Amino acid sequence: MSENHEHIYQLLLKKRNGTINESDDQYVSALINGHEDIELMWRALKHSFSLPGEEKFWQQIDVANAWTAVREELSVKNSGVYGIRKWLFAAAVLAVALTGISLIWKNSRRTVEQAPAVAASTPVAVNGLRLQLAGGETIALPYNQEKQDIKAGDVQLSAGAKKLQYTGGTAMGNGFNTLTVPPKMDYKLLLSDGTEVWLNATSKLRFPFSFPGNKREVYLDGEAFFQVAKDDSKPFIVHTEQTDIQVLGTSFNVNAYNDGITKTALVSGTVIASADGKEVRLRPGQEAVYKTDKGYDVRSFDESEVLAWMKGVYVFHNTSLLEIARVIERWYGVQVVFDNKELSGKRFTGGLEKLQRLDYFLETLELIGDVHYRYDEKGVIHLK
Repeated sequence: MSENHEHIYQLLLKKRNGTINESDDQYVSALINGHEDIELMWRALKHSFSLPGEEKFWQQIDVANAWTAVREELSVKNSGVYGIRKWLFAAAVLAVALTGISLIWKNSRRTVEQAPAVAASTPVAVNGLRLQLAGGETIALPYNQEKQDIKAGDVQLSAGAKKLQYTGGTAMGNGFNTLTVPPKMDYKLLLSDGTEVWLNATSKLRFPFSFPGNKREVYLDGEAFFQVAKDDSKPFIVHTEQTDIQVLGTSFNVNAYNDGITKTALVSGTVIASADGKEVRLRPGQEAVYKTDKGYDVRSFDESEVLAWMKGVYVFHNTSLLEIARVIERWYGVQVVFDNKELSGKRFTGGLEKLQRLDYFLETLELIGDVHYRYDEKGVIHLK
C-alpha cells in the first residue's frame, strides 16, 4: 500500500494513547478495517505499553536504515517478511535498542503459579487431516486443494479448499465420526443442519452425519468456532471433557486445549455453559472460563484476540512463554522443551502468525526477550 508507514504508526500510537483527533481516528480506523497487515499491527500495539516521548521518537526514525541494521544483526535472508511486517519488526528492535523495552514484545520476570514443566506438552503425532467413520474406516482428506468427491457408504463427501461438507447419511446410523485436524492446519466443517464449525490446529470433533433425535450433539477436543443453525425444537450441545455448552442458534468460540481449563466466548445469541451441576448464561461479549479447581469465571473478552486464530494469528497479552510454546507445538507440529525451567514463566505481549517462518519468530524472541533457542537432532526446540 502507498500510505506512509511511519505516519500510520504514529497515528496508531496516538489512537492507543488517546491523543488522536477525530479525523485522524476515522482515517486510521478505516485503514485497520481495510488492511490485514495494519489490523495485525493494531492488535499487537494496543496491548503494548506506552513509553515517554515515543510519538516524537517515531517522527525522527530512518526506518529503511533501521531495517538494514536489523537484517545485518540477525543475518536474516529471504525471510518472506515484507512491507509493514518488516517495518514493524525493525520498529520493535529499535525500541529495544534505545529504551530497553519493546513496544510490542513487553516481557517480565514473573513466574507461573505452578512449577513449570520441562516440556511444553506431550508432542502430537502428525498423521494428516483425516475423517474416521463411525464404523472404523479412516479416510484421508485433501487440505488446501481443489474439491474432491469421496464416497463413504451412502454419504457423499465433498472435501478440499480447507472445507468438508456432505450429503446423505441416513443409512450410516447415528454413530459418531471423528474429524482430526493436525498441527499446522485449520479446517471448516458444514454439518447436516447447516451449522458451520471452524476447527483450529490439533483439534478433533466427533459428530454424526445426521441429527435424528430431539437434540444435536457434538464432542470437541481442542478449539473451534461454531456458527449454529437455529432450530428451536433441537438444541445444539457441544460437549468438552469438562463442560457442556447448549445453544439454539448462535455463534461462539470454545477453547478446550488446556487440561483443567475450558473457555467459552459468545459472539452472538445466547449460550448456557454447565459443569459440575452449575450453569452460567452468557451474553454477547462475555466469556466463561471454567477451571477444574475453581469453577466458572465470567468476564468480557476481545473478539479480535479470541478469534484471531481464524485468520492464522495468535495474539497474546501478558502470556507465559509456556503457553506460547504450546501454541507453537499445535501450529507448527514441533516439540518445545525448556532447558531453563524458569523461562516458562516469562511473559510477553505480541502476535504470532501461522504462515510466518517459525525461526523468524524465535529470532525475534531471542533478540528482544533474551531467550535463546536451538534445535536438536530430532527437531525438538530447546529454550534457555
